[in-house]
Amino acid sequence: MKKWKIMLSIFVLMLAAAAGTLYYFLNIKEYKTADTKVVEIVKSDYKIKLPDKGRSEGTTEGTTEGQAKGESGTKTAENTAVEATNSNDGRSSNSSQNAASSNQESKPVAADILAKYQPAFNDLESQANGKLNNLVSYAYSEYQAKKANGEEVSYFYFYSKYSSAAKQLETSIDQSFDYIYGALVKELEDSGYSAGEAKSIKDHYVSLKKQRRSALMKNAVENLK
Repeated sequence: MKKWKIMLSIFVLMLAAAAGTLYYFLNIKEYKTADTKVVEIVKSDYKIKLPDKGRSEGTTEGTTEGQAKGESGTKTAENTAVEATNSNDGRSSNSSQNAASSNQESKPVAADILAKYQPAFNDLESQANGKLNNLVSYAYSEYQAKKANGEEVSYFYFYSKYSSAAKQLETSIDQSFDYIYGALVKELEDSGYSAGEAKSIKDHYVSLKKQRRSALMKNAVENLK
């Protein structure tokens, strides 16, 4: 029994030492990873074009006052008074209908506002994927160059260098997304809608971030073999 306790203690110490060594190489030890090319790839230089915030204003058509004329061109005072009253009622009714129609047309639908910003989000996604692909390609080319030159390939070096670059890239993408998303939410609220109308876009973006991380790890494992 005592022998098993000693062996278990040794095993625990070995695990602790291994974990400590791994933590040191991954988080404490500093590697010379400065690279102007990587800095160029991950820098925040996204081109963002927000849509116009102008609304489609409804146009109100003016009403034309009819002038009823008799064959002889003369009317009685009674007929004139009746026709004037009917004409005023007609103008009032038409004005109310046109005003209501104008208000309905001038307020955009929430779905239309979301659709208006979709091209900006799609463009950001395209630029982000391009930067990610460039980063992976550059990491792979560096790895291949070291192997071809007979240099020592340190996986800890590559992890330290490119995980840091990936985090910087994600941060810059987040900032650009928040800029577009903030403009979208503001327009929704200015139009009388809740910010919750844009939740689906936020959720989609978070999902894309997870996919990017997964794709980055997959590419790293496949390329650094």
